[in-house]
Amino acid sequence: MAKLADPKLRESLARSMAVAGGKVLRDEAKLQAPVKDGVLRSAIYLAFKDQRSNDAQVVYSVTWNAKIAPHGHNVEMGHWRYNKIVNGRPQKSLRPGLKKGKGPEDHVPPGQLKNRKWVPGNPFLTPAYQNGAQRSLQAMIARGQQRLPELLAGVAPEVTE
Repeated sequence: MAKLADPKLRESLARSMAVAGGKVLRDEAKLQAPVKDGVLRSAIYLAFKDQRSNDAQVVYSVTWNAKIAPHGHNVEMGHWRYNKIVNGRPQKSLRPGLKKGKGPEDHVPPGQLKNRKWVPGNPFLTPAYQNGAQRSLQAMIARGQQRLPELLAGVAPEVTE
């Protein structure tokens, strides 16, 4: 039982369990993410949060790669649209020289909407948590039951996830 006091053993067990639960939530988020071209869905991943983790806890988050899918926050939370959609295609409305608009003053005709329009969000992370929380907990418990004997026996490989 002295092995249970080993901080490396406890961290390895906690990380294994967190990864198991996180994978369930990640996969559920991918199922919940709207699919237009699949970019957002393919950008969702499970990330270890080193700066938020410490001796008492390990922290992982389900998020998306903002370089691959910079629109993820717009999909999750909604956004204001300032440009027209013509034949299913968004029209360019940004003032010349700008790469990104910050409000109505950054948009000009002919692509500019007369009045901005709220585009409601299509949340995928919150429903993923709500739908997957119980399965995630079950996966963590199952992984802990599998991993602890391995660690106590000293035959378990190091966690690299």
